Amino acid sequence: MPLVCQLLQDAGARLEKSGSDEPQANAQWLLAEALGVSRTWVLANGGEEVPAPVQEKFLRMLARKEAGEPLSHIVGVQPFCGLDMRVTPAVLTPRPETEDLVEKSAALFERQGRYEFLDMCTGSGCIAVALANKFPRAVITAVDVSTQALQVAQENARLHRVEERIRLLQSDLWENVQGTFDLIISNPPYIPTADLAGLTREVKHEPRLALDGGADGYAVTRPLCEAADGYLKPSGWMTLELGEGQAWPLARGLAEIGWKAEVKKDIFNIERFVFARKN
Repeated sequence: MPLVCQLLQDAGARLEKSGSDEPQANAQWLLAEALGVSRTWVLANGGEEVPAPVQEKFLRMLARKEAGEPLSHIVGVQPFCGLDMRVTPAVLTPRPETEDLVEKSAALFERQGRYEFLDMCTGSGCIAVALANKFPRAVITAVDVSTQALQVAQENARLHRVEERIRLLQSDLWENVQGTFDLIISNPPYIPTADLAGLTREVKHEPRLALDGGADGYAVTRPLCEAADGYLKPSGWMTLELGEGQAWPLARGLAEIGWKAEVKKDIFNIERFVFARKN
């Protein structure tokens, strides 16, 4: 039987040849998944033998990764704000930038407060579930146009035992939304349509609905912002994640229609977030 270290070496070489990002790390995560152990165990037990059925499972997953499929789709989960989120091809893979949006938005509120939050374009529900986990007395409305995405969000809410405080709503933006909220938070589709062809193989496996921001990247963000003031409580916040170069134009546009908006950098020092309140 092959050893853990041998499989990792061979798999890392195959993934590097295929053009995969972080080939060694991906090989480690895949083998850990096949073995049903942690990545730390894999790194610490290179001399252990791998049974044939596990090797076969690992090689099947490796072939999917070589073809450019996202790691999250293969293993079915993605860490987010300290929680493992279920991920399928129907939803965008949660990213570190969005974790940063959640942390910065959460810092605006007291952890034991009674709040109504709205997560627009919820996708996997990662933002809604993370907020429900951080704010034990908050109720979150999670909105998406995709029924498939809402099914994943429901699974994540159940997985982390916050389903009683997350209201799932199928809606094309504000179409079916009612009420007012202390926070409207969103990671909307923001990639200009013309830029989609240049995305990496991994990102191209993700749902176009969660990526395509229309001709200028604001096709979803613009109508989201135009009506948002009618759904915010007087002291409420709207916090948004955008593409590189999009935050300042949106902040200026919000200022023109009566908002006080500021731009914040993400963990990679990119001006990505807009935090806004009504004057």
